[in-house]
Amino acid sequence: MADSSSVVARAITHPATLETAFALIGALLWGYAVQVAGHRQRAGRWLAAAYWFVLGALFGFGAWLPHWVSGLLVVLLVGIEAGGGVRLQATPAPSSPTGLMVQGLRALWPVLTIPGVTFVVAGLAALSGGDVGRGAVIGLAIGGILASGVALVAGRLTGRAALDAGRRLTEDIGPLHLLPQLLASLGLLFTAAGIGELLAGAVGSVVPQGSAVGAAVAYFLSMTLFTALVGNSFAAFSVITTGIGVPLVIAPFGLDPAFVAILGLTAGSCGTLCTPMAANFNLLPVGLYGLADNYAVIRFQWRLAVALWPAHILIFSLFVLPR
Repeated sequence: MADSSSVVARAITHPATLETAFALIGALLWGYAVQVAGHRQRAGRWLAAAYWFVLGALFGFGAWLPHWVSGLLVVLLVGIEAGGGVRLQATPAPSSPTGLMVQGLRALWPVLTIPGVTFVVAGLAALSGGDVGRGAVIGLAIGGILASGVALVAGRLTGRAALDAGRRLTEDIGPLHLLPQLLASLGLLFTAAGIGELLAGAVGSVVPQGSAVGAAVAYFLSMTLFTALVGNSFAAFSVITTGIGVPLVIAPFGLDPAFVAILGLTAGSCGTLCTPMAANFNLLPVGLYGLADNYAVIRFQWRLAVALWPAHILIFSLFVLPR
C-alpha cells in the first residue's frame, strides 16, 4: 500500500503530468484551428484560425516560452478579437451532429464523470500525502478526457462530430473563456504592486482592535466588493487575502488559514453573482440563450448573493467564538 501511495504521489507531483494535460488542450485548440481554416464559406476564417492556433501554442508550450513571448501572444489574441476575428457568424447549428438527441440519464453521464474523477484523484493525492490542489487539477484533466469518451458512447457520436460540436460551443463562448486566467494574473499583478498592503492600512484603521468577527466582516466585505470590481474572486483572492485576510484575521487570532480563506473565496463569489464584470458567468448566458435583457442573469442572482453573504459571518462566528 505504501509503495502504491508513493507511486501516486510521484505521478501527481511530476511536472510532466500537468504539462501533458496542457499539451492535450493545446492539441484540441489546434484541431479547432484546422477546422475553422477549412470552412471556406466563413468570413475571416484565417484570423479565427490564427486565434485558436496561438491559444493552442500558449497552452501547449507555455511552460517553455519566455514570459515576454507569452505576453506578446496574449496581446496578439486581444488584437485578433478586437478586429472581430473570433466572433462566430450566425449560422444554424444542427440539433445533433448525428441526428440523435441524448435523452434521459445518459445525458448526465459525461457531466458527472468530470467531478467524480476529480474527487477520486484528489482523494488519492490526499491519501498518498501529495498535493491535493495539484491532484484536483490533474483529476479535472483526466475527468475531461474520460468524459469525452463517455459522451461519445452516450451520444453515439463520431470523433469528428464531437470535435465539431466542441468547436461550435467554444466559438459561441469566444474570448470570454480567457477571463478567469487573465483576471487571476491581474490579481497577482495587484499583489506584486502592493495594493494589498495599501488596502490593509485603510481597512485596519476602521476595524475594531481585538475583534475577530469585525476583522472577518472587513475581509469578507472587501473580497465581495473587490471581486465585483474585477469580476472574478480568483483575481481578488490573492490581493485581499494577502493584504487583509492574513494580517488582520489569520495571524492575530491564530486561525486556520484554509478555513478563513475558503470563506473569503466564497464571500468573493457573492460579488461575482452581482457584477457584469464577470462576463463569462453573467453575460455569456445572455448571448447563448438569446435573452432580451443583458442583465437578466444578474437580476436573478443578486437575491441569492444577499442571502448567502451573512451565512459567512454566521459560520465564522460559530467556529471562532467558542475559542
